[in-house]
Formats: sequence, C-alpha cells, structure tokens
Amino acid sequence: MNTTAQHPADRAANRRRHRSTGPQDLALALAATVPDVFYFGNPAFPGTSWTEHVQVLALACVQAVALTLRRRRPMAVFLVVWAVTTGACLLTLADALSFTPFFGLLLALYTVADTCRRPAAFTALALGLAATGLKTYYLVGLVPTTDSTSMLLSSLAFYVLVTASAWGLARWVRAGRIAAERDRRDLTEARRAVVRERTRIARELHDIVANAVAVMVMRAENARSTTPAGQTGTIEAFGHIEDVGRSAMTELRRMLRVLRSPDAPVEDIGRHGLADLRPMLEDVRRTGIRIDLDVRGGPLPLDDSVDRTAYRLVQEAVTNITKHAGPGSHAAVRITWSDALHIEVVDDGAGRTLAVRRDLSTGHGLIGLAERIAVFGGELTAGPHRSGFRVAATLPLSPSGVGAPAPAVAGGGGLHRHGRV
Repeated sequence: MNTTAQHPADRAANRRRHRSTGPQDLALALAATVPDVFYFGNPAFPGTSWTEHVQVLALACVQAVALTLRRRRPMAVFLVVWAVTTGACLLTLADALSFTPFFGLLLALYTVADTCRRPAAFTALALGLAATGLKTYYLVGLVPTTDSTSMLLSSLAFYVLVTASAWGLARWVRAGRIAAERDRRDLTEARRAVVRERTRIARELHDIVANAVAVMVMRAENARSTTPAGQTGTIEAFGHIEDVGRSAMTELRRMLRVLRSPDAPVEDIGRHGLADLRPMLEDVRRTGIRIDLDVRGGPLPLDDSVDRTAYRLVQEAVTNITKHAGPGSHAAVRITWSDALHIEVVDDGAGRTLAVRRDLSTGHGLIGLAERIAVFGGELTAGPHRSGFRVAATLPLSPSGVGAPAPAVAGGGGLHRHGRV
C-alpha cells in the first residue's frame, strides 16, 4: 500500500500551490529553521567550537532545503526533517552537539497531516512523538534529580500537546478542504445534469410542441384564406387561432432559447404579469365565455417573480374554464389587495362541456401552480364550487413594502384540490 498517496483534492490544491508559493515555502522554511538554530541550539554561546558551529549549520541547511520541497514530497521531506531532528537529539545526548530542533519537525508534520492520507499521517505522528520523547529525555537530564519528575511531566505536557495540536489542526483543515472539493464536484455534476435535462426538454419541445403548433397555425391560415367572404365569424375565429398560435410560437422560441442557455434561469421565460391580464382575458372572451375582472383595494409593491406567478395562476384557471366549462359559461376573476395578494377565479359551469376537451388537459396545471405558490409561502385552493369550479390563492407582498412597482391592473403554502387539473 502506498501510504503517501494523496486525495485528488489535495493533489489539485498542491498543483495550484506549486505555481505560486515557491518564495513563500522558502520563507516559511527559514522561519522554522532559524528559530530552531538560535532557540534550540547554542551558536552564540561562548566556548562553542567551530566544529560544533559547522555541524549545527549543516543540519539546519539540510532541514531548510528539505522544507522548501515539503508540498511536493511531504512524506519524504518529513522523513528527512525527522532524521535531522532525531540525529541532532542523539548527538546532543552523547555530548557531541547541543542542538534539539523542534519547529521544523512541526512544520513537516503539519504538511504530512494536511496533504497525505490517514496511514501516512498516523505514521508521521508516531515518529514525531518519538522525536519529542528524545527531546524530553534530554531536557529532564538537564535538571537536578529532585526536580526530574516535574520537568518530565511539564515537558511531555507541552511538547506532546503542541505536536498533537499541530497534527490535529492539519487533519481538520484537510477534512474541510476535501469536503469543500466534494461539494464543488457535486455542484458541478448537478449543474451538468441540469443542462443536459434542459437540453433534452428543449429538444422535445421543439420536435413535438413547436411542430404541432406550427401545423395548427398553417392549417388555420389556409382555412381562413379559403373561407367564403360572407362567413365573417368563421374568418375571425381562424384569424384568432392564427394570432394565438403565433404568440405561442414566440413564447416557445423564447423558452427554447432560455433552456439551451446553461446560465439563464428558467424564470426568464416570459415576462407576463398582472398588467397583462386584460389582453389575456379578452382572448378568452373570444371563445364565447363571459368573464369579468374585479380588482379591489389599491395596488401594492410586488416582486417580479410573484407578479409572474399571479399571472400564471389566472391564466391556468381561465384556461381550465375554457376546456371544462366551455362557451356560454360565466366566470369572474377577483383580485384583492390587502395584507397579501388574494386571487380568486370562479365559474358557474353553465357552458356546454365537450368530452373531447378533456384530452387537452395535461393533468399537471394546478399541481405546477401549487409548487410555484408554495415557493413564496402562499397557498392554493381548488375545487368544485356550486355548479362550477373555484381556484383561489394567497400570495405574499414584497417585504417591508419594498419591491417592484405595483402592476397596472388596479381598480404557509400548499394545494387543496378536488376535480379539474
């Protein structure tokens, strides 16, 4: 087993560091080695021989050079620094030297714990604690016998705690980095999946819906052009079908463009709001349905997303009336501005219902509306009402009265549904 193998997140992080942190690694190596020489050695003590000076500087140079490469070969560098530390401590115990470095070993241990997997990290910790034991043994030998126990305990408490803390901190940093990298990979894959699904939906919409709408528009155009001039109502009906079909194609083209753009939010599909209700209701009236619009209270600021949702609510409700109630029915759209936006669409079901129109329903209209409204903390209720059907919803206004300008038409969430969809 290769105990020094690195996690992919660590390798990627190291590659980024290698391109920019060479001078920083050198500075950090010197920052650990120089205090080792002057704090744990005696180069400035009187009576130190030149031989001892050369030995200490040689060991310090080996440590410093190794530490500059610690990110590229963390375990190999740790072994070199550990050998320097252990060798120096053994020479010091043999009275051949006075040098017990510690900071360089901490830096090398931190790097292994931060960049290597668990086996290598625990191996380095064990070796580091062993070197710390030699250093503690040397320190205990410097004091009188009567104080050796307290010196042993205090030295162990300090050096073991510092060593274990450096190792633990590095493992904690590593775990956070790996988790962040995993989250980034998951997010990237999720975005790719969304793009693939949006592309698939766009392809299906183009191949099925767009072609079908185009055929209907062309058939309506041909039928209008071949209808005798005296049949004014028929000509107008075919003309209305053409207009609605072309409008649907325009919306469909915009939706396909948004779906095929990876960075475009789906909310950018269509910009209709409550200000566009009157033209939409006029189109419904041309199908033979009498429909009234009643607005109560003064308009208040409304977020764009809530405004679009309100429009889609009314659109879906009156479309259901067209499909299920049929010509001759009477409907009302009531919009009430108060502490929230209240919308109610109700019909009397008095029209002529055609069984074939049930095929025009996808079965997901009100479900989709409930999901839209639930996002804003609103509530949708739909079900039979007397002889007809009623759809009602409550949507929150902009917080603190701050939001988009009120729509021009003026003058928490779930679905309770029975019946139409």
